[in-house]
Amino acid sequence: MLKLISHEAAMRALAAGAAKARELGEPSSLAIVDSGGNLLAFLRADDAGLATVDIAQNKAYTSAALRSPTANWMEISQPGAPLYGLERSTNRPLVLFGGGLPIVHEGTVIGGVGVSGGPAEADVAIAEVMLAALAEG
Repeated sequence: MLKLISHEAAMRALAAGAAKARELGEPSSLAIVDSGGNLLAFLRADDAGLATVDIAQNKAYTSAALRSPTANWMEISQPGAPLYGLERSTNRPLVLFGGGLPIVHEGTVIGGVGVSGGPAEADVAIAEVMLAALAEG
């Protein structure tokens, strides 16, 4: 994996993620952001729902901004939990359920991937395939 996410690497990750989404039968939107949360690459499957566009991008942003998988924040942000309301605490929306993973190079977060379209477990599986494709070079 490179320190900066190249266009070529991002396209490879989107292609791998799209193939996994088709395999799972989950029309999805896939997003890749840099360390500042800026969109680098995006793909929306033909049948992916409209809301998946923003959710995928916000999952990618959240995983980069919080430097961890989005699913890690779900329990601790529920009503009565210590970080209840976290998703509304920034200018950009945070998504606190599965499907966003940070892109880490030598211990430093250099971006994030986000997937939306299926259940959280499918979104995570697709995001993991995207990370693996990025790690290939």
